[in-house]
Amino acid sequence: MNNWKVWIYTLVAAGIGGASNALLGVIAMPDTFNFSHAGLINIGKIALIGALVPMLTFLKQSPLPTVQTTTQTTTLETKTVVNPAPDGTK
Repeated sequence: MNNWKVWIYTLVAAGIGGASNALLGVIAMPDTFNFSHAGLINIGKIALIGALVPMLTFLKQSPLPTVQTTTQTTTLETKTVVNPAPDGTK
């Protein structure tokens, strides 16, 4: 798998995991985190912060994926072919 794909996958997985753990606040504090307008805003805030913490931690550990470089070396061979001189007589 491509390093960029793995890096993005891990970053998204960290965000989803953090947001899902933060959404447990709905169970812990149902008066604050409920499905009213103000409660949904609070759920969004806690999910955003919960997702950002592991994502930023991952970015601190792996800022950019490593780039694989390959070097190809080709050699050019010069081949000299000497043909006999054409015969001058016809």
